[in-house]
Amino acid sequence: MQKAKLIEGNIVSNLIKMSIPMFFGMIGFAMFNFFDTKFVGELGVQPLAAISYTVITVLMMFAIAFGLGTGVTATVGKAIGENNQVKVKNLTTYGLILSLFLGLLITLIGFPTIGPLFKLFGASEDLMPYIYDYMQLWYIGVPLIIVPIIGNSAIRAQGNTLIPAVIMGVCVVFNIVLDFGLILGNWGMPRWEVFGASFATFLSRLMTLIASLLFLHYKFDMISIKHFSLREMLNSWFEILRIGVPSIITQLVIPLSVALITQLASNMENKDQLVSTLQVGSRIDFFAIAVVASLGTVLVPFIAQNYGAKNFDRIKKSLKVSRIFSISWGIVMTLFFIALRHQIGPVFLKGKPDVIFFKYMSDFYLIVPFTFVFRMLFVIETSSLNALQKPIITGLLTALELIVIYYPLAIYLSEDYGYVGVFYAFVIANVSCGIASVFINRFVLKLTRKQSIVKPQ
Repeated sequence: MQKAKLIEGNIVSNLIKMSIPMFFGMIGFAMFNFFDTKFVGELGVQPLAAISYTVITVLMMFAIAFGLGTGVTATVGKAIGENNQVKVKNLTTYGLILSLFLGLLITLIGFPTIGPLFKLFGASEDLMPYIYDYMQLWYIGVPLIIVPIIGNSAIRAQGNTLIPAVIMGVCVVFNIVLDFGLILGNWGMPRWEVFGASFATFLSRLMTLIASLLFLHYKFDMISIKHFSLREMLNSWFEILRIGVPSIITQLVIPLSVALITQLASNMENKDQLVSTLQVGSRIDFFAIAVVASLGTVLVPFIAQNYGAKNFDRIKKSLKVSRIFSISWGIVMTLFFIALRHQIGPVFLKGKPDVIFFKYMSDFYLIVPFTFVFRMLFVIETSSLNALQKPIITGLLTALELIVIYYPLAIYLSEDYGYVGVFYAFVIANVSCGIASVFINRFVLKLTRKQSIVKPQ
């Protein structure tokens, strides 16, 4: 029986206990991205630029996985809050089946479209061999990535963030070891360079899949196919996708924005260095935001369970605590990254320094850190909106930020300010939408509370 653990007890204590393992899991994921980029960067600017283009497709896949995962976490968490154990099992089991179908569909669509898609993004012919080396095996392994993300989302829905974090941590360590060996040919392993990065990801994600399913079945007893029902499966899919589809669309706005900005950068001077700066910078940024991103992730099951139990005062208090922490942490990270801006670029391209890339990275971290506070607030507020089952509002806010404001403004400002105009546009978009998200979420929470009082319980 899955007990609603988050509808009682000290709010701050609950959030801290859940956030700490989630934080280490996210840091592990950030470390994976960091070392993946660093080791490939040691091969030169062109391989680094090539995997920077692949980030767009990788983000699209993760958008689908995390969007669907949001649907699973919100619905399973609410079912736990309602103490409906049969529904918990149905949503988890059928959600995993749905994730498998989606993974296979992405593989079938993505594999034959590698060439035309990346040329559309602006990748030049000399980068295509590296892109094929990375993406072919990566597409085959898409189900290995999506299914465990959904499984871990179901585990988090019942308040346990430690096990998903441990699974991720083991996966990351294994991946980094394989990266070091297979990309650069260390420790007696073959030097497969860019293909080695893809192969390392494939093997580590296979481990994650196995571990996630074992924990769900044997420890949490959240998977059951003994009483399979097509009708119940379709009902579960509808409930998950009612939140999942808007969440997926919201998440897809991010890679769409990245694709548009990458294409813009591909038509500017020193395009390889600029594309690399934008993608490397986005990966390094995650170290600054990981603490609040982990808090936002655990807020979804926390708010979902309390929403199911109609404990709106706990929701309100959890948001107040989260906002204060986000603003404080954001200020610290802003000062920290500005102070280190000259040291970040040289960490990459070891042995093959590129003065232009280093200059771009230094300018990036003189400007972009001013977004940290507002990006963190955006994470908190949109996590709350998703848990309150209002993902469409999250989608509209994200589209407003990245498509309506950021991209057109980047085109306009880059004409007068060059590449730094892209950075300025990013700051303006994030600051304006970060502030807007706070006011919108407060209004939605107040309205949701009033509606719950009016409806007969």
